[in-house]
Amino acid sequence: MANTDVFNKLSKAFKDQWEQVSSTLSGLLSAETVVSKIISETSEALSELKEIDTCLTNISKTNRYLTSSDLKQIGRTAFDTASGYGKSATEYLSGVQAMLLAGYKNAEAMAELSLAAQSAGDMTADAANKMVTATDQAYNMSGSVKELTKVLDGVNQVCDNNALDMTELSEAMSAVGSTAASSGVDVNELTAALGTMASATRQSGSEAADAFRTILLHIRQIAAEEAGIDAEGLAEYEKACNALGVSLKETVNGVLQARDAMEVLEELSEAYNRLGDNDPRKTSLLNSVGDKAAGTQLDALLSQWDTYEKMLQQYADGAGSMAADAEKTADSWEGSLNRLKNTWTDTVGNIANSDIAVTILNGLNGIVSGINKLTGSLGSLGTIGLGAGIFAGIKNVGRDKMCSLVLNMPTMVCVLRDTGVFLSSNVRYTWVNK
Repeated sequence: MANTDVFNKLSKAFKDQWEQVSSTLSGLLSAETVVSKIISETSEALSELKEIDTCLTNISKTNRYLTSSDLKQIGRTAFDTASGYGKSATEYLSGVQAMLLAGYKNAEAMAELSLAAQSAGDMTADAANKMVTATDQAYNMSGSVKELTKVLDGVNQVCDNNALDMTELSEAMSAVGSTAASSGVDVNELTAALGTMASATRQSGSEAADAFRTILLHIRQIAAEEAGIDAEGLAEYEKACNALGVSLKETVNGVLQARDAMEVLEELSEAYNRLGDNDPRKTSLLNSVGDKAAGTQLDALLSQWDTYEKMLQQYADGAGSMAADAEKTADSWEGSLNRLKNTWTDTVGNIANSDIAVTILNGLNGIVSGINKLTGSLGSLGTIGLGAGIFAGIKNVGRDKMCSLVLNMPTMVCVLRDTGVFLSSNVRYTWVNK
């Protein structure tokens, strides 16, 4: 009795909704098309639910302390969280798993942050996850969503204002972040330096990252065999800097130590840009930093220092930019379709997990069986098929004699008309002539 009451309410709600939709779609979609589409979308939703179940299983394996109740809650919030960014529930859940594997206790919040970056910067899940975790670890942010959001806002703002690809820039930051942080380069300075080099040279983020690492090692006078940097090369670079009146070291409290890397680069830019194009000191500096690629990137950074400073300001003004861009993506065609898909999948999941699931499946089987019997009898009439015969015939007899097939089941009925599909409660198969 309770199930019948539920279906009565669902039938009325669905009928009212469908009458509104059918007024727009009438003549464009036949009942046959609608039924076929519903079956297709339901099949896809069930496939998505299977993937979600797999994600939740993997999450439970990643963190054995999660209870069944915890997993259900994660699954329930996945649809709403993902829809807010125009992404799928599985994309969000894969992010939760990645953050758990990285050791974050606030994995859900970190996954949502990654989702925002993906939506705002059109990034892949892997690239966004890597940027978030690499930045957090390099700058010891301890998984602070607030601090990481500031970084992503700044990076997004720089990319938006300089036609830079956020994936490229984020990959560059991930690659050189630890070296930059240990060299005393703040994350905003790293963003602006890499952005300036990538913008000026139009080379890849990885090339900019490799060059910036080489530049920092030379400034800090750190040899690195894997990078081909030895003591002789370091001495040559220091000599080239001294020729421009820039020192790499300073004495603090009686101790000689390396100077701040970005201060060195700022002084170098001032001296460098005063030189003529053919001044040998300019060539000496570029050659001393290593290979030609590193020299090209160093030239771009020093000669475009005003761009670097402009990007620093853009980074500072970036608060809220990621959320604004993510909202645009969520409201786009792709985002809206993903949101619709999430809602449909969630709805199918609710039905699949309810006590009336078997009744619904049996009811659908009754519909298909009825259509099967009908099409079997039509076969003797010649070449008239369900789509070409019944629905064409319905349109030809006129509104007063419109023929509709009423497929009745114990708890619901599917009325196929040339204008749509409606649900109600009846118990038999019959023809209705109007």
